[in-house]
Amino acid sequence: MPEQAIDFSVPQRQSRLGIVVYLFKNGRATFSLFFALVAIVSTQPALLFIVPFVLSPIIIFSGVLAYYQYRNFTFSISSDEVIIHKGVFYKERVAVPFERIQSIQITEHIVQRILGLVALRVDTAGSKSSELEIPALSRQLAEILKNQIYSHKAAQNIIGSETDEISEISEVKEATGRVLMHLSIIDLLKVGLTENHLRTGLVALAFVVGTVSQYQDYILEKYRDQVDSYAAQAASLGLRLLIVVGVAYAVFSVLLSVLRVFLRFYDLKVVLKSDAIDVTTGLLKRSEFRVPLQKIQYLRWQSNPLRRMIGFESVKIKPSNSMEQSASSERIEIPALKEYHTAQLVEAVFPDYRLPAMELKANPAAYARFAAALSALIILPGSAGLAYFIHPLLALTSIAVPVISAIAYQYGKRVRLLYDGGHIQVQKGRIFASRIVCQSYKLQALELRQSIFTQRRNLAHVDLYTAAGKLSAMYLDYNEVVEMRDYLLYTVERDDRDWM
Repeated sequence: MPEQAIDFSVPQRQSRLGIVVYLFKNGRATFSLFFALVAIVSTQPALLFIVPFVLSPIIIFSGVLAYYQYRNFTFSISSDEVIIHKGVFYKERVAVPFERIQSIQITEHIVQRILGLVALRVDTAGSKSSELEIPALSRQLAEILKNQIYSHKAAQNIIGSETDEISEISEVKEATGRVLMHLSIIDLLKVGLTENHLRTGLVALAFVVGTVSQYQDYILEKYRDQVDSYAAQAASLGLRLLIVVGVAYAVFSVLLSVLRVFLRFYDLKVVLKSDAIDVTTGLLKRSEFRVPLQKIQYLRWQSNPLRRMIGFESVKIKPSNSMEQSASSERIEIPALKEYHTAQLVEAVFPDYRLPAMELKANPAAYARFAAALSALIILPGSAGLAYFIHPLLALTSIAVPVISAIAYQYGKRVRLLYDGGHIQVQKGRIFASRIVCQSYKLQALELRQSIFTQRRNLAHVDLYTAAGKLSAMYLDYNEVVEMRDYLLYTVERDDRDWM
């Protein structure tokens, strides 16, 4: 399908197979209703006959709705914006000016992949989520549409250039990209085995408990005798059961971590280009991101002891937020970078990077005092109750406060804030180490915070705000922070580069 043959100024429709995509989306609600009906019928079999009468009209309605969702959805490109029309019961027109477009993503979940379709998402500045999504395009048409949008966007930023010339420039930039990394199956396995398994297991446990709690009345009513029997057997096993459950939980957490990594980062490919970074990743849901280098606000590296042993560290690429987005959303993660990968990435994003010359160190004693006070407030009241029932446990809780305080002291010794006219770097952590790097001129605001306790010790917390969220450091010397604030604000004021 030649790109020149498509006139996007005329409203276009998605692939006809988009009806199946919409039917899949609508079917999620039908599935939830079906599960609820099964739960009801299992307790009252006399109601079994109502299931076909309830589900049949819902399924028919979902199919008709999917058809009209496809039929009423059109998209087009005008001279200065992307436009979509959609809606069945309420018609809606969405227009996104090119100047507000942050990035364009191509994604495909399992149903789209089976049908040979992809979704195109346009992320903008000033929107909480993707403001524009076209869920059922052929890959060829999606690529053509993406290139057309980028060409129109570039045309607004280059005075006196024709669209054909801009397209040629874009094609040259596409051709000059170099592959930073491409994760193999072995690399994915290494990353999965070095994940934070405790966190993965806790998240899974919370999900299971939350799901089961929604149907606990049904489960207890249906399987009360079995539950009581298993509970009695579990109580008789005592410590042996705890050991078995602990081992099973550990194995489950590791397997879940590996599975999560394979689903999220399968066939991950990172390509560095002269003006952007392209990332393709995912197994069941395949995603393609393009982040313009100018939009990147900071890079955050993280590691843990296991990952450091095999020479890996992960990095999160954080572009500017859309309105009301959290700092953790809309970030791109590369889970396994070698040292030379990191050097290439820094060279592409921050070409003039050097380790900042000026350094602020946190006060580790302040971290220890805070941790001691907080842990004592939480642990000691519980210790008093335990002492009444189980005296040996009191000894364990009595040493928890100084241990936590010592850990916090060691953490505080690793907190650093480095800065100069070029870059800002925040370093934290010893076991789970992290560092964040951003360019000084992209700083939007700087806030100093003090409480009555930090004032007494001439300390302050500092928050550095960027378009991607804030960077924080606590318990720094107040006089040094004031000096840093004045220096950085002066640096930002005299720099005329665009931070977006």
